[in-house]
Amino acid sequence: MHHDHAVWERAKQSFRREMWRAVVPDAVTGEGIEAQRFGPVLATAFGSEPREPELSLIQGAAEPGAIADGHVADAVEWMRSREVEYRVPVAEGRPGSAAAEEWLEGHEYERGEAEVAFVRDAVSPDGPEDREVEVFELGEHEIDGEGFSILAREGLGLPIMAEALYFGLPGRDGWRCYTAAPAPDVQVIATGAMLVEDGVAVLGLDATVDAERGRGCARALLRRRLRDAAAAGCRTVVAEVSAGEEHAEARSDLLEAGFAEAYAARNWMRPAMRPAVSA
Repeated sequence: MHHDHAVWERAKQSFRREMWRAVVPDAVTGEGIEAQRFGPVLATAFGSEPREPELSLIQGAAEPGAIADGHVADAVEWMRSREVEYRVPVAEGRPGSAAAEEWLEGHEYERGEAEVAFVRDAVSPDGPEDREVEVFELGEHEIDGEGFSILAREGLGLPIMAEALYFGLPGRDGWRCYTAAPAPDVQVIATGAMLVEDGVAVLGLDATVDAERGRGCARALLRRRLRDAAAAGCRTVVAEVSAGEEHAEARSDLLEAGFAEAYAARNWMRPAMRPAVSA
């Protein structure tokens, strides 16, 4: 497969940006859920959860001009004004990767864990569906959105207000949202989502109730999205998983499903509560 990191990085930004766009206006105002673009850089903040760096992010730091033209510095200042902790992933193999890491290190950020991008062609997987798992694709009904958002938030280990990011996704243009239950149970225990844009399907929001892991729902959700991505005419499917040991099973599932490890993005963070250094 031809590796086009630029396309995949844009697709990952779109996944994040479209989540923020789906938030209802009351939550934007009440929870400080904001997004701002600075050239090739996207900053997304979740003001009501300032100590949750998983919810605030600066993407695109390694893109051309992000450092030289001051876009990362502007995004950092914007984040600083919101008083939230945040991550800055720096993707390998991009034109500005070295400059971004040098700038971040010079401004007292510290390297954290990496996120690994996995990619495969959008072709329908071989073999029959798992008859022991039932997968449901959600529509735009409120009850679907509520159940999906609760399960995704709990499975991802995020605070309750994070549900505002997921509630409006089912039925939204470009989004495909799913839940899964071990047949013949009716209680769903896992979620997965997919954003289809410009021939690329980005997978995310994969979560399973801790006590119910190992029942095949994650693999069934993955296969269903691969099949639907192919049917939608996508060329490529992208997924991103943390390099941490606790996510080894998810990485193994992707490799088993025909994905290849493409590149990593190293997360950088400023130590908590340390005053920001002027850009």
